[in-house]
Amino acid sequence: MAARAIRLFISAIALFFIALPAAAQEGAGDSILVLDGSGSMWGQIEGEAKITIAKSVLAELLNDLPAERRLGLIAYGHRRTGDCADIEELAAVGADRAAIADAVQKLNPKGKTPMADSIKLAAEKLKYTEAKSTVILISDGIETCAPDPCGVASALEEAGADFTVHVVGFDVTEENAEAQLRCIAENTGGKYVSASDAGELTEALEETVAAAPEAVTETKVRLRATELEGGPVIEEGLSWTVTPAGGGDPVFSEDGAGVVDVEIEPGTYDVAVSRASDGLKGEAKSVRINANTWKTVTIALTFPVEATLRAEPAGEAVAGTNVQVFWTGPDRRGDFITIVEKGADRGQYGPYAYTRTGNPVEIRMPVDPGAYEIRYRLGQPIRTLASIDITAIPAEATLEGPDTAIAGEEITVAFTGPAAGSGDWITVVKPDDEPNKYSDYYYTRQGSPATIRVPLEAGAYELRFVQGGKKIIARQPITVTAATATLSAKDTAIAGETVSVEFTGPAPASGDWITVTAPDAAPNKYTDYHYTRNGSPAEIRMPLDAGDYEIRFVQNNKKVLARKPITVTEATATLNGPSSAKAGETVDVAFTGPPPGSGDYVAISKMGSDDLNYVSYSYTRNGSPARLRMPNEPGEYELRFIHGNKKVLARAPITVTP
Repeated sequence: MAARAIRLFISAIALFFIALPAAAQEGAGDSILVLDGSGSMWGQIEGEAKITIAKSVLAELLNDLPAERRLGLIAYGHRRTGDCADIEELAAVGADRAAIADAVQKLNPKGKTPMADSIKLAAEKLKYTEAKSTVILISDGIETCAPDPCGVASALEEAGADFTVHVVGFDVTEENAEAQLRCIAENTGGKYVSASDAGELTEALEETVAAAPEAVTETKVRLRATELEGGPVIEEGLSWTVTPAGGGDPVFSEDGAGVVDVEIEPGTYDVAVSRASDGLKGEAKSVRINANTWKTVTIALTFPVEATLRAEPAGEAVAGTNVQVFWTGPDRRGDFITIVEKGADRGQYGPYAYTRTGNPVEIRMPVDPGAYEIRYRLGQPIRTLASIDITAIPAEATLEGPDTAIAGEEITVAFTGPAAGSGDWITVVKPDDEPNKYSDYYYTRQGSPATIRVPLEAGAYELRFVQGGKKIIARQPITVTAATATLSAKDTAIAGETVSVEFTGPAPASGDWITVTAPDAAPNKYTDYHYTRNGSPAEIRMPLDAGDYEIRFVQNNKKVLARKPITVTEATATLNGPSSAKAGETVDVAFTGPPPGSGDYVAISKMGSDDLNYVSYSYTRNGSPARLRMPNEPGEYELRFIHGNKKVLARAPITVTP
């Protein structure tokens, strides 16, 4: 559903271009798509990478756009890792559609998320101070370079002739990331939509952009105030005054308001706002209002915001362990404590905890030793209010397990190491595997020793203590030798017969079983089965259909260690009962057939009904004859011998009389 919603959203962008009547096309202004090419775009939605979805849908969009629509393309984070300057104009406004489509298809996400500078570049390319300009930002996360993309967007809107940013979030679940993207749109008069709100954006674009074919013929000003620069919009309790810049009586004033839309004659004005509840004031001087334009004036109400931090342990902590951080601060919505490399960009964040979760908060140290900072981050606008230094010292761990093991064997591994954290585990893998690779694993929080199942293939491996799913802090080599098994059973059996199978093999473990299947069946396929932990012999029921099969010893649901061919012959049965009986009467039905098994029964059924439908029945394990009560409804019926609850081996008609 999420992938479908994203497709709907980006398709909705087409309405911005397509739905405008021809008469309005010339005045609609130029547009630039800003596409996220950061590494996180490889994240998946319903098994499909977000960048793949974007490429597919944008290809469709470009095909549908009217030829007269002028469009450009900018991408970021697609060429280099860790580079905030990785922003590129891939297609100038008015470029050939095929060139734009080709540029989109060549994107290979790699790096960071410099949204603010990308929006600024798009605005400059659109000559936003001279003409109507629209940016459509498609991103899946938070700014990782500039401190305040929302503030940048606000400044562009203030300076622009008619500048708007529409924003779509790809699977954005982090609270501050969504708040930031939403703020960019709201501060420029645009629309923000998450994947789940695609339908709403479609309607919004139909009602606003697509439904506005006529040029602007009135002068309107939107007055809005925020708590701090780039912060949340204040919705109530404001007093507004607009006066000519050269002096004179106010041309507009209103009390107890929030965001206000007002018609004002062209000219230059001073705008003042105050909030009675706390006495905060702000103003914008010499605001130029041009004729036949819509302009937004945003004033930030500023006030002191301060914070302090104290960590325990102080100064240094073992890499990958948790530290407690005591804090003071405004504790506003979205405020959080995080830890980053010392000197990291202001937009960066690492492991974090929201201040709303309590005081102190618990933060996990990075797994790599080095110099770091713990920071108090204001949620909106995003800025650092306080920071303290802390050093991550190397973590130490030991492993003590066997030097050799049989393939598939469960072994015991004693270990010591740092206090357990998320993603700390013991595993066994190939020596050259990446740190995040694992086969069977055991979380260290469960305590020493660990029980680990070694791989099914013989070879050289190593036991590992992995910290945070990223860093190996202890290793021990282990040699895995091949496992062997034997099977002993008769060569032929009747369909549905239960056969005794003697077996030997490795020590029993989860997913080890004896079964019977077709010779070409995959290793994980089975019919009846017997876990090896239940001991030898295994009692296995043969398939109901005659044919060539094989009995198997399967290890860990994956590997066949031993095979024994067996031929299954057809099962037969007979029924000997009365040809008629009275409704409700109980009659004896003699029968012969294969040895009784689960789901074997004699039944009476309506003539012509589905094979497994019945009125009454008696299990064959109760012996012959079967005692069956006749139906209460007279008519034509059939006695049936059902095999394994699946197959009819014998039938005999019977008439039920009144």
